[in-house]
Amino acid sequence: MTTDTPSLWADAEWAAALVNLIGDRIGGVHLRASPGPVREYWLDRVESFSGQSRLRKIPANIPEARLLGGIDLGATLQQGKPIAETGMLGECHERIVIAAMAERLPRNTVHHLCVALDDGQLSIARDGIDTRTAARITLIAADEGTEEEFIHGALSDRLGITVNLQSIGIHGVEDDIFDRGQIERARARLDEINLTEAHRVAIATLSLTLGIDSPRASLAAVQVACGAAALAGRGTVDDTDIACALRLCLIPKAAQLPDMTEPAPEPTPEPEPEVDQPEEPEPPQSTEQLPSDEDRLLEAALAQLPEGLLQQLQTRAAKVRQSSAGTSGAHHRHQQRGRPTGVFRGDHRRGGRVNILATLRAAAPWQPLRRRERGDALRKLEIRREDIHLTRYQQRRESLTLFVVDASGSAAMQRLAEAKGAVELLLADCYVRRDQVALIAFRDEMAELLLPPTRSLVRAKKALAALPGGGATPMAAALDLTREIIERASKQGTTTQYILLTDGAANVALDGTRNREAGTRDALAAARRLAGQPVSGLVIDTAQRPQPRARDLADTLRGTYIALPKADARTLNRTIRAVSG
Repeated sequence: MTTDTPSLWADAEWAAALVNLIGDRIGGVHLRASPGPVREYWLDRVESFSGQSRLRKIPANIPEARLLGGIDLGATLQQGKPIAETGMLGECHERIVIAAMAERLPRNTVHHLCVALDDGQLSIARDGIDTRTAARITLIAADEGTEEEFIHGALSDRLGITVNLQSIGIHGVEDDIFDRGQIERARARLDEINLTEAHRVAIATLSLTLGIDSPRASLAAVQVACGAAALAGRGTVDDTDIACALRLCLIPKAAQLPDMTEPAPEPTPEPEPEVDQPEEPEPPQSTEQLPSDEDRLLEAALAQLPEGLLQQLQTRAAKVRQSSAGTSGAHHRHQQRGRPTGVFRGDHRRGGRVNILATLRAAAPWQPLRRRERGDALRKLEIRREDIHLTRYQQRRESLTLFVVDASGSAAMQRLAEAKGAVELLLADCYVRRDQVALIAFRDEMAELLLPPTRSLVRAKKALAALPGGGATPMAAALDLTREIIERASKQGTTTQYILLTDGAANVALDGTRNREAGTRDALAAARRLAGQPVSGLVIDTAQRPQPRARDLADTLRGTYIALPKADARTLNRTIRAVSG
């Protein structure tokens, strides 16, 4: 087979042809590409192959009623009986559709798309309508996300082909490989393609070797291999088709890459001393062990990968996803403000906004019965209390990251400089996420709020630069002050987390007495009070030689404990980001 390295655009062209040929068998394509001429040109190629007048787009914020369908409000009110309306998925039956901004699709939209991809139909039971709608679609999930944004795993798992156009510029677009006539001829011979059992076993084995748990990827690879053979005009799948399936289906979803290095040669044994023995016939020379079909196919596929892609996959497989320190505030429901997320039956007299359309949809199916109850033949709309629907809003809470820094003598002499550097890096992360930050420092006999909750990075850096060091360790006072700030923030609906940097050596009691035993006792009592708050905590042991006291403190706080005895500011920052994420 040929080992010519295909270009990224050549693989994208194959994907555009295959999604038209076997899209209904593999679900569709996960298209990772930024908006621009390259993505639009690829979508134009898909459209030209499909014969559709245009590719329908499903917006990320599409209402559920429009996506699924339900009751046709106008026709129902006019005819006096429930009239069903076809949703967008039903309108796109046996068509190719695009899910715009797929990385930001709500969970309910992802669920309905997965049902349509699995069953080819939707069961709709809402607004007095109980029906089934055919919705066999081929989905192109247009993922515009950054490295920190991904489409939902359930949706990605159902899309057999992955296409990444992020690294292709407009000058990387090459000449066309296929036309619509080739796809029609390939469709005519598709069911006659022969795929050997050895190739099926090889695909399944390679899927496991690459760390892919879901069987959907292997099933899609089988279909893609047959489709590639049909497009190439062959009646039997060969290694080139398997390599194409590996590049488009399996390798983009690989969780690991196998070690392809050759084993070290075994040492040659020393010759034994000669002993007079009767001559025996020499055993036949063992032939060199041939590589298995799976190894040979994997080597061929890796050889055909575009330059630089293998290194990116290895980096991605080894990388642990981390999020910025500080988390976006949790979602909560609100009666008047936020993003509309649906409707619910409720009492408008208790607050909330009436959703007129949802209320009319709830009332429409009951109008004939209500007219008969009244004995009124006139077509008047009657709305009752149980018909009232309110709009549900969802709002993201404010988020506060509270840094509690031990500036006492024990910490100041050892790790205060590194702690300041790590906190400054974390402050920058929180600023990027538009989180609020606050800073508590404790030393001598008191704990002080040096920086009230703020989004000002400059102000936070100034407060951190002025942080003095030296003195005793009033741990109990610091934990009580932390609890007070958290309680105050919780009353305002703020999601809070705290990061405590200390060596755990408390030696000042709550009354100001310098006594290690009393200080430790008061610190643990304050930690138990803080542990009762609905907040996540992280304890960084900054001692050169970590002691059990810091771990005991973290256990009492019910927080996460990590010891970093030899870490600089950047190591501290990376560790806190990983644990906080």
